Amino acid sequence: MGFKRNPKIYRLKWEDGDYSGLEVSIRSLNMGQLLEAKSGKSASGKDGLEGTVELLADRIVDWNLEDEQGTPVPATLEAMKGEDDDLILDIINKWMEAVSGVPAPLEMPSPSGEISQVASIPTEALSPSLAS
Repeated sequence: MGFKRNPKIYRLKWEDGDYSGLEVSIRSLNMGQLLEAKSGKSASGKDGLEGTVELLADRIVDWNLEDEQGTPVPATLEAMKGEDDDLILDIINKWMEAVSGVPAPLEMPSPSGEISQVASIPTEALSPSLAS
């Protein structure tokens, strides 16, 4: 009996900023697609951003994006071409970070060190060693 893998789906969520509340579900890339995305050339022969947006449209499963009237925006290439570039670029960047395994920033920054309230242990000079 062989191993059957389930393709990974990344669930991207925006907690703050301009896109707070946006959620995008997107499938993982196969190795060829990852290499294409990193190189900026797609299998369809499109270079740069156009190929990456096509790849995004192919891999996206769902999103909760709505237009100004509250109508759901379909997760298609044509719909993506009608959206603001900064929105689509932010989705691409977050997706590539997830695929590449770049860790997200810590939720809460580490506290800066504080001076201990416990008094220091007193030390004194050692006695000189005696010659043998």
